[in-house]
Amino acid sequence: MQIGHIFIRITFIAAIATTAPSVRAQTAVVFTNTFDGVLPAEIQPGTAFLTGVQGYAGLGHPGNQFASQFLRSATANVVTLTLTNLPPHRMINLSLLFAAIDSLDGTGTYPSGDYLSVTLDSSLIFRESFANASPSQFQSYVAPPGGELARHVDLGFSGPGSYYTDSAYDFGADSRFQGLAHTGSTAVLTFQIEGVGVQDINDESWAMDNLGVSVSGHPAPVITEIKRISTNVMISWSAVSNVTYRLQSKTNLPDASWNDLAPTVTAISSNASFAEPLRPGQRFYRVMVVP
Repeated sequence: MQIGHIFIRITFIAAIATTAPSVRAQTAVVFTNTFDGVLPAEIQPGTAFLTGVQGYAGLGHPGNQFASQFLRSATANVVTLTLTNLPPHRMINLSLLFAAIDSLDGTGTYPSGDYLSVTLDSSLIFRESFANASPSQFQSYVAPPGGELARHVDLGFSGPGSYYTDSAYDFGADSRFQGLAHTGSTAVLTFQIEGVGVQDINDESWAMDNLGVSVSGHPAPVITEIKRISTNVMISWSAVSNVTYRLQSKTNLPDASWNDLAPTVTAISSNASFAEPLRPGQRFYRVMVVP
């Protein structure tokens, strides 16, 4: 059970609080592949194929770099990863190195319109355009710090020069691929560059390397703030979107039982809160994830 505690003595004029230390959710790696050997049965490549990384070699952070081979795909082709017999979990985390190869044309009308779409169990979790052909084109994807490894660089393939430059990204640095709500024993991930701008592999393509998937439980909530608002006290805590929490309280810490405070709270962002009337005397709070 994942619980965040707060011990608070409340009067009408003051609030003094201490919080328990944060507890990390346990994480289990359920799939990894560097594409340096035969494709595993979990990957259905469509027309994608293993090939040398050429100029991408060495791009990345220590311990997570393009090397030897990666899985290269034409645009419009779908690469599928199917994972079964997953251990009990509440979240999936995804990491991979992404290679945007040759003249991908970003957002717009043909020849533009090249979007990488990623789905989890048929639900879209990522869709952004990528542009290599000209610096004047619009690319919707903006990498977070540490996520961009190369941009508009000749890394081989159909180059050199002209419209055939390349880019590289570490999607493990992008929070959108972390903490994806999921509880099933099977997970199906798909990867595809789609849109009106898709063209032949000799004109544009993409590749992945160092693909990894892990599962984890929800991190324990940590109470982050207590404040008085008029005649109420508001308790706020760290949260995961779409996860439901229950706040509990008691007036005497040694008591064995806690009292549930209604209603439960379903988070819509990375923070959640609950307000109740301010009462004299002391009161102790804790917040827990609803199973």
